[in-house]
Amino acid sequence: MSFDLGVWRETRPLTSPHALRTYRWLCGDERAADVGREDLGIETDERVDAFRDDLLSEYPPLEGLAEADAEASPWSMTPEHVPGLFVITTMGFSDAPKAAPFIVELAETHGLVCFDPQAMRIHNPEEIVAPDGSRLDFRDGGIVADPRPDELPALLGQVDHRNWFACLETRPGWFMQVGVGERAGRLPDGVFGLEYREGSADRHFRVLVSDPDEMVHAFQGYAEGHERWKDALDWRPLA
Repeated sequence: MSFDLGVWRETRPLTSPHALRTYRWLCGDERAADVGREDLGIETDERVDAFRDDLLSEYPPLEGLAEADAEASPWSMTPEHVPGLFVITTMGFSDAPKAAPFIVELAETHGLVCFDPQAMRIHNPEEIVAPDGSRLDFRDGGIVADPRPDELPALLGQVDHRNWFACLETRPGWFMQVGVGERAGRLPDGVFGLEYREGSADRHFRVLVSDPDEMVHAFQGYAEGHERWKDALDWRPLA
């Protein structure tokens, strides 16, 4: 069993479900057979090729290596590369702790996304993450810039015990966030820890809810900019 990473160019930040769909399409996975490139928004970019060149300068292709050098290489097979489109790396799990961080950092340097299908984690390069406006960040690295209120039910449906946290920030220090499970305060199953903050620590509030619709409605109201959502729940100060 191998440890794989996919690297390609996007013009907008991704969530991990979108990245998984793209990754499957790039791999020729039959589960993505009904997806077309026009549905994915992948950008052809020469930076993919520059990334591949820099990657192979650090970890050369297996072809032509002496036996000892091939055994020391992290590659299970030389990275798959379609010029301008993508690079997929394949390595042993024992080699991943050393090579994977280098690959993630190199992708960031070249302005490319890097997707880890093992952990379902997406690394979005900072240059495609909108510096202004609101953004919804997930624990797994997924980001949605300026999410519309009608998109929030599906987006927040991604919050689970693996991807246990999401935060909608409208400006620095102003946000609404939700967490579930052990790492969000040892919450029992079916309970959402919902918080909002308005700048200072004395304007930070929390409530526990068990109805996912209540959680989503609070996020939608927050995204729409009104304050009626505050009256629907029993918020308690954290400070």
